[in-house]
Amino acid sequence: MTPKFSARQAALVALALLLIIALLRPGKISAQRNAPAAVAQVGPGSPLPVFVTNEMQGLPEGFEPGTKWRFTTWTVPSTLTFMATVDQTEGGWAQLTLSTDPPNTGKWYFIPMMPGAWEQQ
Repeated sequence: MTPKFSARQAALVALALLLIIALLRPGKISAQRNAPAAVAQVGPGSPLPVFVTNEMQGLPEGFEPGTKWRFTTWTVPSTLTFMATVDQTEGGWAQLTLSTDPPNTGKWYFIPMMPGAWEQQ
């Protein structure tokens, strides 16, 4: 007994084979046209900000409760400046009330890792 395919079954098998071949065929591979920059670009168009930390081990000299300080960042491409009053200190941490915050809303900051300069006022 030999199996016989009808014309319709043969056409469906041929169509299925063509569909499988079309799906398994490798696609066209395209490479990036513009090569990336050879060196890092620092500036407003950079995809990531530059982050720099202080090398100090603790708090700046004179960083005591009741003193006022001005902070300016070293980050690029933007800078941030604010005035702060020191409420408490512990190790490298300081609870600061910023001039931009509502009164009596001090927050804790780890001063040695803040990327910027502190100037006593």
